[in-house]
Amino acid sequence: MRSVHSFNIFADYFQFVVQDESSDDDFAEIWTEEAQALQTAFGRSAVCPGTLRNVDVPVEVIVTDVDPAIDLSTVDHAVEGSLQFPTGRIVVMGCTGYSPDAPRFEIQAGTYRVVAVMAGVQSIKTEWDPAEDKYVVYLWPGAARPPRLLKHWNSGP
Repeated sequence: MRSVHSFNIFADYFQFVVQDESSDDDFAEIWTEEAQALQTAFGRSAVCPGTLRNVDVPVEVIVTDVDPAIDLSTVDHAVEGSLQFPTGRIVVMGCTGYSPDAPRFEIQAGTYRVVAVMAGVQSIKTEWDPAEDKYVVYLWPGAARPPRLLKHWNSGP
């Protein structure tokens, strides 16, 4: 099984949120120094991928049954971790969005591995100009694991 959920999300404060509907993660607490270095904050049931623009950005959440084996040469930034989705009702929104109005979709409740990726960084000239950046969050059932940087967009040669 593979399902793709596409959104255009206002990335206020250069981030967006993918979370379980019941999440009570405190974003002020999960944006630690480590999370800032990863440019992605993980809570127990919410992830906040950082963006490079503070405007509407294209976001996809891709749910699969198995590890999607992401080719890191095709993305600019990638961070992995895990989340618990106790209700299986997933909310996707900007960090200042109004949760009752935010888009949702459903998955089977449980623990999921997560990889948040960013692509198209080179197309960004300024934060407000149109660009071809894209943000994708992959989810698949798996054991919990701590956040880990796979590739950083600003780790030039």
